[in-house]
Amino acid sequence: MRFARAQALAGALTLLLCAASPAASGEPARVVLVRPGAADPSITEALIRIRGELVADGFDVELLDAQSASAPRPTMDDAGQQAGSAALIGLFLAPDGQAAELWVVDPRTNETLVRRIDTRGEAREHIVEVLAVRAVELLRASLVELLMSSRRSAASAAAPPPSEASPQVSRPEERSRVDASRRSMWGVELGGGLLTSPGGIGPALLLVARLRVAPPGPIEGRVSLAGLGTAPRVDGPQGSATVQQRLGLVELAVLPWPELRLRPRFSVGLGALHVAVDGEASWPYRGGHSARWSFAADAGAGVELGIMRRIDVVVEAHALVAHPYPVVRFVETEAARGARPALLGSLSLVGWL
Repeated sequence: MRFARAQALAGALTLLLCAASPAASGEPARVVLVRPGAADPSITEALIRIRGELVADGFDVELLDAQSASAPRPTMDDAGQQAGSAALIGLFLAPDGQAAELWVVDPRTNETLVRRIDTRGEAREHIVEVLAVRAVELLRASLVELLMSSRRSAASAAAPPPSEASPQVSRPEERSRVDASRRSMWGVELGGGLLTSPGGIGPALLLVARLRVAPPGPIEGRVSLAGLGTAPRVDGPQGSATVQQRLGLVELAVLPWPELRLRPRFSVGLGALHVAVDGEASWPYRGGHSARWSFAADAGAGVELGIMRRIDVVVEAHALVAHPYPVVRFVETEAARGARPALLGSLSLVGWL
């Protein structure tokens, strides 16, 4: 019996075996068919048919009987020590008898390909023919795959190392990773923020300063200070007042993708809010000064963009709550309240030291 793809198989196998040794190109390519110990008769007959096809196409084919009927991997390893530089082909029947495994080993790289041949539903008298035909078809694909892998390995080994003077061009994502890795662990952040409380205290422009510590990874620590800004005015029936606000936080931030050039960030923080009120009252009342510290908790989200090697621009939005929250009163009348919650938006630049 001649198989339809025998010529293609012969060409692929010849290229695979002769590519490593040009001097041997005039000799028949050597192939070793491995027959497991106490093999099923169908495996033995299928290997004999495969051997006949390969011999007819000019190959030097040897049928090697394995010493034992062990698992395929140790059987092929033992056969490889005996076969030398020859290509190894093994056919093993699955324990349930419903399939077989075709093993192909490249002698130069020790790369192994395993292909499964399903024989479920085939009549017993056709098992040998099915195994032989499908094995040849799979051999063709497996040997071509091994050939291409072998050529890639040989080309990599033969390629000269890059010269120190030759320019290296990296892809954009590689450049972004390099830029991120060049950042220092310490950074200083300066910018401005807008703080407002929906409860009545108007918006205030604040100076924002932060000190960052960014060890490798997605977690950062930050100390934030905001203050030295404008003082919004609150008006009431008995007078008016200006409100000065200062804020200090210790924050923990998460950057899920720290290697990106445009990086989202999420943070939480704890600290203190200081509110100072200077009041002016209508006669017969008298204005006064009052100040208060409150515990503060903060949650924020934003993005930062690397614009230079050591400089990032950051845009963030925060929600801040304070306890006890500050209240502005005229006599017994409540005119405004703050940080229940307060909203802070900021724009800043980070310089990595």
